[in-house]
Amino acid sequence: MKGKLVNAYVHNSSAKSAFSGFEIVTCREIPDYDGGTVIETVKTAEEYLNADEIALDEPFYRIFGIYKPKTWMEKYGYDNYIEKKRTIGDFYDIKEAIQFLEELTGNSTNIYSI
Repeated sequence: MKGKLVNAYVHNSSAKSAFSGFEIVTCREIPDYDGGTVIETVKTAEEYLNADEIALDEPFYRIFGIYKPKTWMEKYGYDNYIEKKRTIGDFYDIKEAIQFLEELTGNSTNIYSI
């Protein structure tokens, strides 16, 4: 499944992990005003269609680890909790991203938009 808008979540049931779960978000590479490019996450059909007009390549899927609030605050402090995600990896095929997370967590993937 390539070229689709997909948002998904996988719960991480490991009590020892710093992550409560993992999120798959659709990303597009678009040109910026300085002649470079930026990676933009798209979560809605409207954002996807707007980015589709100027995107430089096919969409890809970025996996983020979602930190548990308590773990993040103990490690980095309460003031920094706004940055509660960490990029894990990028995939051009959503099936590969889903398979990676299911192998990592042992849990099924909850796709909430496709």
